[in-house]
Amino acid sequence: MGVFEMVVLVVLIATIGGLFKDRNKTRTRFKDLESQLDELGVSRQLKRVDDLEERMRTLERIVTNRSHRLKDEIDGL
Repeated sequence: MGVFEMVVLVVLIATIGGLFKDRNKTRTRFKDLESQLDELGVSRQLKRVDDLEERMRTLERIVTNRSHRLKDEIDGL
């Protein structure tokens, strides 16, 4: 193995090592952010908002259907 191949190999090993190091840092940061969000209750609040939006859509559909039926009944008289 020549000098050029050894230099390329060392650079390659250093690059791969740096990538793994950055990957582990990112995972650690992501876990820290997740735990901070859990502490703040963000996920619970987002779920609650989604549930409330679904309830609102259901109520709008009920109100709209009843209003339409009432209009038809009035028109029928």
